[in-house]
Amino acid sequence: MNFQTALINPAVLQERTISIGNIKATFSNISDGLYDVALEINSNKFILQIETIADKIETFEIVAVKGFVELSNKIIIILKKLVEHLRYRLD
Repeated sequence: MNFQTALINPAVLQERTISIGNIKATFSNISDGLYDVALEINSNKFILQIETIADKIETFEIVAVKGFVELSNKIIIILKKLVEHLRYRLD
C-alpha cells in the first residue's frame, strides 16, 4: 500500500511571513485573533504576542528579546506600530 503525505499541512496555513528589507516577521495564528509573532530586525529578534479585534491590535506583549535593545516606552510603541503595519501588508 502506498501512502502519500499531504502537500500542505494545517500548521503551514496558520503561519504567514513577510520580509521588507532587513525586517522579517512571521505571524502564527494561535486562535481567533491571537497571534505569536517572531520579529527580526537586523540581528535583533523579538517574540511577541498580539491580540487583534476588528483589524486593530488590542493587546501587545513582548515575550522575549534577543539582541542589544534597551526597551523603553518609545521602542515598545514603535514595535507595535511596525507589527501593525507588517500585519496590514500581509493582506
